[in-house]
Amino acid sequence: MKRFTFRKISLKIQFWFWLYGILFVSMVLLGFNPYLFESTYKSPITAIYKTVARDRGVDFKCIWSVVDNRTKCKPVCGYGYFGLYGMETCHPWLDCEGLKNIKGHEKINTSVIGYVKEVWISKWEDYEVAVKRLRTDLHGPESKDEFYRGIQFLRDFSDLPEVLQLVGQCKDTLVTELHALNDATNLENHLKIYKDFDNASTRFRLCVDYVHILTMLHSGRGGKVYALCDANDKYILLQQYLLTDDFRLIINDIDSLVGFPVNDGVTEKRLCPVKTRNYSVLFNAPEQRWRPIEEKPFNNSKMSPYDEKIDIWKIPDACKSFLYHMDVKVKVLPHLNLIHQQCKSKDPKNRPNAKEVLKIYEDIYQKLFGIRINA
Repeated sequence: MKRFTFRKISLKIQFWFWLYGILFVSMVLLGFNPYLFESTYKSPITAIYKTVARDRGVDFKCIWSVVDNRTKCKPVCGYGYFGLYGMETCHPWLDCEGLKNIKGHEKINTSVIGYVKEVWISKWEDYEVAVKRLRTDLHGPESKDEFYRGIQFLRDFSDLPEVLQLVGQCKDTLVTELHALNDATNLENHLKIYKDFDNASTRFRLCVDYVHILTMLHSGRGGKVYALCDANDKYILLQQYLLTDDFRLIINDIDSLVGFPVNDGVTEKRLCPVKTRNYSVLFNAPEQRWRPIEEKPFNNSKMSPYDEKIDIWKIPDACKSFLYHMDVKVKVLPHLNLIHQQCKSKDPKNRPNAKEVLKIYEDIYQKLFGIRINA
């Protein structure tokens, strides 16, 4: 019997063999392109977080960055560690010694005047970070207490991707991950630049993110649920959230979170601290407003306590701020009328909880855009 060799295969068969082989390999490479090469494609839709496995068992979170016009990734880190975009491994939180390597102080371009902190853009080992220092010129000890309480919250919530990532701290200096698009008050300016993202899908997705973050805060962490006390109008509320490079939302300013203990599934009602904040404005829930008796001046000790449902009251106003354009509102708001009416119930017992609102928001998003999301 003659030995069969590859040389005796006809040239025609060899040609098709190599052609199909090259096509197969090309398809595989294209399928993994976002993770193997720098992308130069400007995505017309909102990028969605993706977690991909990498070498040495490290998980990476990847997004499409409108700022850098490419896909970029960072390691997913546990408690006590941080990972910035471009890093290959997690790094322990920086202490006083580590913060000595922070270089440069560029003022962040924003009209927001920090009540507690001043903020700069700096660099740590060529990675841009935000440096925040305690302000002592406004409210003294009150500011200091709030500043350190915010740092503790960042530590406590550091395992959650919806919370600004802590990089390090030394005394009255705090370092966090930098998000170039800054807080959500800048949304309209950025969408004028990145016009492909100025659509109903992007805007309503921010509503979903907002409620998702409330769900996280209200979920009962360490025996408490948390509510935002420092949000007495839409502009102040938007300052509490940062825009990521793919037009998603994370919570930034958590200095003024207040914890409400939960006992046997029932939230213990409390009062937000007053300081210089005005809780009498209509943006706040009715139970949080001062009802003067015989025109007596405001007295917080005379107020009845409340719970995290004060956040639910603000959901419709926050979402309308993200939708902004009338044509987007016309497309989305009719689907939200019922749940928004429930959120605005004067009796907090009749308002839905954050999980219920999130479920309806996600269902409506799927109905409008044909995408099932898990915020």
